[in-house]
Amino acid sequence: MATNNTLETTDVLIVGCGPTGALLTALLGQFGVENIVLEKEAGVTDDPRGITLDEDGVRLLQEVGIYDKIYTEMGSSLGLVQFMTSKTDLHEAPFLKFDMSTTEGGTGHVGVISVRQPILEKYVRLATTRHTSSQLRSSCTVNHIEEDADWVYCQYLDASGEQKKIRSKFLVGCDGKTGFTRKSYLEPKGVLMEQISSFGYNETWVAMNLKLTPPTTETHPTFPLWKLGYTPDQVYNLFFPPHFRFICNAERPAVCGRFGPAADRLWRLEFVVQKGEDPMLMSSDTKTMEILMPYLTHPGISDSDIQFPSDCINVLRSRPFAFSARRCNKFAVGRVLLAGDAAHVFPPFGGQGIASGFRDASGLAWRLAIAVRENTKNYNHLFTGWFEERKQQLQVSLAKTIRNGKLCTQGNTWQFTFLKLFFRIMQLIPFMNRQVERGPRIDGMIRYHWQKGLPFLDDSCGGVTLPQVYCSPLVSSWKAMKVMFTDDVIFEKSKQGMFQLIVLLKHLPDLQATRKSVLDIDEASKGYLLAEETTFIVQHSVIRDVPIDIGNDVFRLATADEFAATESLCKGRPVPKYYDMYQMKKELRGKTFVIVRPDRFVYGACDTADELHRIIQGMHERIGL
Repeated sequence: MATNNTLETTDVLIVGCGPTGALLTALLGQFGVENIVLEKEAGVTDDPRGITLDEDGVRLLQEVGIYDKIYTEMGSSLGLVQFMTSKTDLHEAPFLKFDMSTTEGGTGHVGVISVRQPILEKYVRLATTRHTSSQLRSSCTVNHIEEDADWVYCQYLDASGEQKKIRSKFLVGCDGKTGFTRKSYLEPKGVLMEQISSFGYNETWVAMNLKLTPPTTETHPTFPLWKLGYTPDQVYNLFFPPHFRFICNAERPAVCGRFGPAADRLWRLEFVVQKGEDPMLMSSDTKTMEILMPYLTHPGISDSDIQFPSDCINVLRSRPFAFSARRCNKFAVGRVLLAGDAAHVFPPFGGQGIASGFRDASGLAWRLAIAVRENTKNYNHLFTGWFEERKQQLQVSLAKTIRNGKLCTQGNTWQFTFLKLFFRIMQLIPFMNRQVERGPRIDGMIRYHWQKGLPFLDDSCGGVTLPQVYCSPLVSSWKAMKVMFTDDVIFEKSKQGMFQLIVLLKHLPDLQATRKSVLDIDEASKGYLLAEETTFIVQHSVIRDVPIDIGNDVFRLATADEFAATESLCKGRPVPKYYDMYQMKKELRGKTFVIVRPDRFVYGACDTADELHRIIQGMHERIGL
């Protein structure tokens, strides 16, 4: 093994380039923070592990500039999530369903998409190549970490087997639940992965990924359904119907559904390993087919039962995994931090694995950028605030996950029988059914609750997720775009301010006076807000008599119909159902001035310019600088 004694230097070193590490380097690249990622694998894994991403995760893909790849290459809308009990009939009427295809969660996106993780990772990694400050080094294995008061020192083997050394101001371990950063470096320093759920469910399941090729009259000329007029696509839809299913069967709970781009014809099946069964044996071809084929058998269509041809099924993955809900007692010690699966793991009932790691990266990236730019010695304050916020949100995500898990695994209990009856009655009442169909989004957007040390104002809408709506520039030449996401104008890539100011105008004639009232925010905020980057959004969708010289920083609200008519935004996804273009105003209680952090959480909001200047005064100190 050759050794190179040259000591390389960077601002942030990231260990691991799974979804969390890839997003973190992309976000740091946008901030211009020098960072290097060390990934032990040679390329993106072909194994599609995570298959869902919620709307917050979709919003973050939009943030790094790859929205156009979501519905064309990464995946598709998940549609409905259905809860049923039959272990053989995937067409059974559900006793409960969530509609995740609607646009009512506050992000402007559908509730959940199903994704092909390797494609998602590929495009997030490609997003980093736009930034010269981000570097990815593959086939690199970290084998030593140490630190002093000012630096973290790391040693690793590169792709050629040469031992190299690098120092960084901060190191972030995104190397998974068995990665070197936590297991070898932080656990001896007291960082422990602890159970965080009172659910008490500790079972082993098998996860299968299937690649399906529908039979045709050429490949399977004697297939009985041809006589009944079925086409290959109709056969596929019969045996593998759309939407996602929780099979709440006492004998063997299971979860199944399509994932990834529709054209790929991928299907996931997860089922419980019963007591006394060997997990590895249950993941074998023989045993998985014993579990799978009853779902793919249709009685009564013709004279005999009809099965989907087994030679049309390619098993891409079949592995046992243990359900657990665990979180580290600390996410940071000194200058070394953990994110993603290295910091927490979730059972898959809520599909929160990738999304939770994405939220880690979003909340951490801007804090790392501040710590690097300011060269602050008070970085512990920044990272403690991040940990406390993440704890709050992880607990919310876990609660939603547990609700799904309990429904799926309760078995034949009187509580479950009552719940099924209750939900079926609710479906008969249109208003109540609509509320039930909202599913976990009925709880609203994520909101952090203030506690000492968190970087937002307690009494001024602070800690609220900034809703995203659709807008349209009042200057028609603005990048030739008619309808846009508000994030894309508020956080336009050329802007330099760490935080952004939004002005929600009730009437266009108020613009000039309001514009003058914010001209001095640069000095008051110590450069964290820049007046020239203020975004003005008029709270109407129709504006008449627009002055010629109004400026390119003024926008109006756009309707769902306008969004649906914009092919570049709506192609491949459902039209925006139940979209509320006034949601930003509603969530912010009608406030006029809104200061928002880079992670799309509100620092504070107020009604008047005088109030704005008061809350700006203490912003630098509240952040912890």
